[in-house]
Amino acid sequence: MSFDYAKTAATATRLLQRFGASATLKVVTGSAYDPATSTTTPTYTSNTTTACVFDYDAKYIDGTLIRTGDKRAYLAPAHAPKQGDRLTWQGTDYEVVAAKAVSPAGVPVLYETQLRG
Repeated sequence: MSFDYAKTAATATRLLQRFGASATLKVVTGSAYDPATSTTTPTYTSNTTTACVFDYDAKYIDGTLIRTGDKRAYLAPAHAPKQGDRLTWQGTDYEVVAAKAVSPAGVPVLYETQLRG
């Protein structure tokens, strides 16, 4: 007997759509060098996704790994976020500090991320 994790991922996406909101995941695709300022800035590709974003409970805020103002977000599995990407949620741009897939049997059902504004 095998379990269909694609159905689980579809259910997670439906729940995120029902209880979350649309967001934009900006995935780092490269970088651009500005010779005038001698700086490199990342370039992004924007992807629409669905997310639920929450504040961390005070007991998890240690000031080092998790800081005051950090957010926990759950994202639909359509696009895999990674550290350094950006998530625009309700008009605010957050940096993805950490991301991990919730993936039983290697199939991503959703992504849990730590955001910093």
